Amino acid sequence: MPETNHYFIDEAGDLNGQSKIFLLGCIITDTPEDLLKDIEHLEEEIKNSRYYYRFRNDFLKTGFHASENHPDIYGRFVALLTALNFRAYAVILNKHTKYFEMIIGSQSKKQIYDDLIKTLLRDRLKKRAEDINYLFFEQNLSGPSRHRIKLRERELQEIIEALNYEISQSNLTQTRMCRVSLQKKKEQKLFAVVDYVNHIITKVYEGKNGNVKRFMRENYRLIEPKIGCIHDVANKTFHMPRRKALEIDNEFIG
Repeated sequence: MPETNHYFIDEAGDLNGQSKIFLLGCIITDTPEDLLKDIEHLEEEIKNSRYYYRFRNDFLKTGFHASENHPDIYGRFVALLTALNFRAYAVILNKHTKYFEMIIGSQSKKQIYDDLIKTLLRDRLKKRAEDINYLFFEQNLSGPSRHRIKLRERELQEIIEALNYEISQSNLTQTRMCRVSLQKKKEQKLFAVVDYVNHIITKVYEGKNGNVKRFMRENYRLIEPKIGCIHDVANKTFHMPRRKALEIDNEFIG
């Protein structure tokens, strides 16, 4: 019997000049219902607790969102991550490199984004080629209409189908169903998991020479066992925490 995997894909940073890097990350789980149950349990605790009452109004607006949550809520969610069943992956584009200067001068931002999707998902889908895969992308279109959302879903579906064809040709095997969906963070609470993982990796990656705050180092160490691979596209390096722990001060950009 094939397994059913759920992928949740989100980004951090931008392809303009407002961040040092652009990161595209995903988490993969075969037990999404368990993750959702645990997240909703913590959500209810925060909404109903006297301790968290002072943050309640802001939390009701944002839900679990790493860059907007109060540090006390942030810490509770990071603690929850350590108990959840998922594997995380990320591709990082360092914008302070000649590689980025080259591609931003020759490709549209959409082309760059779509190429990073292929880089992020190729090996993930190859490993799970005989499984059923559902892929959820965070819907971040500006001024989205129903037509634009459906159009983008078709474009993403075509990217995934092209990857599956490539995989089937190299493996000489028939890949199973992959279904793509665009959803907003408020519609799909499991985006909070990849959002937090992306945020922690980004903060560690952008810091160097003692610039990574102690609590963020500790957050990274807590989730490090959950990370399958961090791929630095510009430098052509792969960091696999299960094989070697990250040397935080030496590996990443300042």
